[in-house]
Amino acid sequence: MHRNSSPLPSQLDKPLEEFITTHMPPSSSRIPPIYRETTKCYAYMCPYAYGCSEKTNRPAQVMMRRCMRYMPEELRIKPALSDFSLDLLAKHRENGEGLSKQTNAILDEHRPDGPVRKIALET
Repeated sequence: MHRNSSPLPSQLDKPLEEFITTHMPPSSSRIPPIYRETTKCYAYMCPYAYGCSEKTNRPAQVMMRRCMRYMPEELRIKPALSDFSLDLLAKHRENGEGLSKQTNAILDEHRPDGPVRKIALET
């Protein structure tokens, strides 16, 4: 019997995934500039940041094809409250404003010690 020397498609999944998720600076990218459309990512304000592979602590340029906001609906993860939204609600709770039981339960889980970042609110 003659064995087929080409790998099975399932054996290519891991190397392909590793290649696709490797971050490359634009200068070393082999992708032509016409296909390198970027967007400014503000992960702190993004409802998809909890499951994003491109998330950074500071605003950054990311390729649009990797941004969850620009992916087709069927490939996106379910949006959640952004870190900014949670911090804003935590700030309102700190100021003694009335929040619903559900909101307080969410804050107890995600922001028990108040906002992560300082937020200036006009009072």
